[in-house]
Amino acid sequence: MSPASWFTNALSILREGKSLVMATVVGPGKHPRFGDHAVLDPSNRSDATGTAFGVVDSEVWDKLIQALAQGHIAVLRSFDSSGLDSHAHPSRIDVFMTWCGPPPEAWIFGAGHIGQALAPLLAHLGWQVVVCDDRAEFLTSARFPEVRECRVDDFRISAAACAGRPDVWAVLVTRGHQHDEMILRALRHGSPRYVGMIGSRRRIDTVRKRLIAEGTDRGFLEKLHAPIGLPINADSPIEIAVAIAGEMIAVRRGAGPGPVVPGAIASGSADSQELLGLWEQTASRIESGSRAVLATIVSRRGSTPRGLGAKMAVFADGTSIGTIGGGCGEGIVLHAAKEMLLTGDASRLIEVDLSGDDAAETADVCGGQYSVFLTALA
Repeated sequence: MSPASWFTNALSILREGKSLVMATVVGPGKHPRFGDHAVLDPSNRSDATGTAFGVVDSEVWDKLIQALAQGHIAVLRSFDSSGLDSHAHPSRIDVFMTWCGPPPEAWIFGAGHIGQALAPLLAHLGWQVVVCDDRAEFLTSARFPEVRECRVDDFRISAAACAGRPDVWAVLVTRGHQHDEMILRALRHGSPRYVGMIGSRRRIDTVRKRLIAEGTDRGFLEKLHAPIGLPINADSPIEIAVAIAGEMIAVRRGAGPGPVVPGAIASGSADSQELLGLWEQTASRIESGSRAVLATIVSRRGSTPRGLGAKMAVFADGTSIGTIGGGCGEGIVLHAAKEMLLTGDASRLIEVDLSGDDAAETADVCGGQYSVFLTALA
């Protein structure tokens, strides 16, 4: 048994370390395009899959794809599909579009006490961690057992490699500002998702002034998080690590005003954490003969446990991988998925309302509403 072709295509792209935008027609249920999927390449400016849906001209479609890819966001948007040949269906079409990418990379420059405390924390939060230092005695497997790579090299060389990575997260916790300046000079030539630097405000101001004098783009410096970390009066290495990780989570989740997408019904940070692992396991189960249904949160209102794009795979034997938040809401989705596996339905859209859940009154669960799209993978 093989997974659906769109699923196989998307998994292949993620395995190559590339990102994509997934588009799915999630409504209305009577529309002939309901359940259609498209895997979109953000780097391909000529991708005109939107016109295949019959919903939008290629220029508008391209701008939307680029916005999703650059902001790592997800959006549910309604389009006019009157361009299709048949008139025996609703003219409105709802398309859920989400950025999907490989696990983010966090490069920690500095293998001292803070780097040692931060590395396992970020690894548990879903980052692929690379620790860089020029001192081999600090970069041992005993001190960093959970990282993907320990790079023993000159900071200049490691920073150049980091700058060449897409959507990389850079954390500067070295032992001296001269190393920080060297690293920043390399990173300014790349497109890091996040750059944070430790140090006193005086030290940071000195570094900024020198880089400005060298002609460093002010836009790059405005994105620099320095002093690094949330202002929680952290003191010990582990407290500082928590403050740094908290700030990185805030950036990843799009804390603050949400992204604005014209015509959006729902929009927010793409909840694609652990996506590659989930899809790898799902593909393996399908290839072993198991049928599966993939559940995805496509809209949310109020407080919900997971965000747009969160996924869960449900199998014919009743087991599942991933989560869309747990609790009664997930139970409803599990029941609907198992029913689909019995009836052979290809797609469904279900609404989950937690506002009347008794558990919500005791703060055991969230109390919002969300929509979940279910699609059969095999």
